[in-house]
Amino acid sequence: MSSRRATEATNERLDATIASLSNRSPIAIRPLAGVLALVPILGTLLYRIGNNVPGSLSASVTELVTVVLPFVAVGPAFAGLLLAAATDRPGERVGLAFVGGFGLIALAARGAWYPAAAGVVFGGLFVTGSIAVRSWRSDRLEGVRYPVVAAVLVVAVVASIVATAGISPATFRPLGSSVALFGIGLTPVLVGTDRLSLAAGVVAGALALNAAITLPFVTGAVLLVGGGVVGAPIALVVFAVGGGVAGLIAALRRGQFDRACGAGVLLAAGVPAVLLQALGVFVALALLADEPGGDAL
Repeated sequence: MSSRRATEATNERLDATIASLSNRSPIAIRPLAGVLALVPILGTLLYRIGNNVPGSLSASVTELVTVVLPFVAVGPAFAGLLLAAATDRPGERVGLAFVGGFGLIALAARGAWYPAAAGVVFGGLFVTGSIAVRSWRSDRLEGVRYPVVAAVLVVAVVASIVATAGISPATFRPLGSSVALFGIGLTPVLVGTDRLSLAAGVVAGALALNAAITLPFVTGAVLLVGGGVVGAPIALVVFAVGGGVAGLIAALRRGQFDRACGAGVLLAAGVPAVLLQALGVFVALALLADEPGGDAL
């Protein structure tokens, strides 16, 4: 059997499996993938913040989380694989499969981080590029929104991962932080806004600014430990918080739970300096893409 026929046969079996599962359960695939990505990333963020507050966590909780923490990337990795199985677009399927598959490879050994990071970034570039081309072709006026936001967040991932790999971290780490915050703040460009979501974003941004002014050292520590923010101006932090919250509220008000999860993942991931956050960003970009209807699992 030729490689082309083998690929076609594999795709047919995968499509048949998805169709079979779709008839058995009412659970939507995209929201499920969103939850799989959001819960471990948000949990990791909360733990990192709580663990740096003296006396906030008991020793038993810390020991338990220490055991679980190396495996939290399983959630967003499986989310990527689930989204890959749910789409019928070859480019997006291949990219998401790379993101999820190489995300799991990172768990194999400490030395697997470099090939895993390269595979995740390559897959992320592939899937976001495929979605960007589809978005542009569908509507050349409105379709420019996704390519622009995706490009900003992809630059943030690449710069942050390069810094973590030890390549000029003094340059790339602040660059990744600043670009990531700017990209998170652009979330409403993808999901839209209304008066209530904009008001919620303004309030959230104002609270972030107030915290930075009144408690600068505490805010800086939280941003560093929780969000991985290094060398970014506070204005970008305020923009990221306000824009991220506005996008999250807008998606929830429209009943778009998958896109709300995508916005939540971006907010919780912060600067994608480690593989868990990079996985989250690419899964979030897939969830935030315009996907009318949706498959079911």
